[in-house]
Amino acid sequence: MDTYSCSKKVKAILIIITLALVAFAFIHSSMPADISEEESGNVLEFLEKFLSFIGFTPDLTDHIVRKAAHFSEYTAIGAMLMSCAFAFDKLKPYKYYINVMFCGLATAVCDETIQLNVEGRAGMITDVLLDFSGVLFGSLIMLAVFMIYKKHFVSKIKIKN
Repeated sequence: MDTYSCSKKVKAILIIITLALVAFAFIHSSMPADISEEESGNVLEFLEKFLSFIGFTPDLTDHIVRKAAHFSEYTAIGAMLMSCAFAFDKLKPYKYYINVMFCGLATAVCDETIQLNVEGRAGMITDVLLDFSGVLFGSLIMLAVFMIYKKHFVSKIKIKN
């Protein structure tokens, strides 16, 4: 059975972007608690000002900002992992779904393990679950996008023939 994959260059670019996102997550996990809290505080302050400017007055906390950042970060990682799967097989990227989930879970576990060795930080199983749910969400979104692409792409091929 034929597989339609992307060029080696595209595969390499997607893998590099994915690894850069993982490195970003690991670097933030290796920051001491005081630096991480300052960064979260700056983001919280920005979000409160921005949302107030557009007319919203949400009750945001540092905890909410941190958890949303984790989920968003891992949603991007999940999307990129699924993009890598697509690069290897455009017609059946879902056949790599178990690999994508394993890589996402392994990344989340490593991320929390890093925090066990950082001053003021703690690795928590609930954060692994939150991170992994981000991976699941991001990969499912990309899988849906790829299935829509496939439907459109395959219909274009049929029209040409």
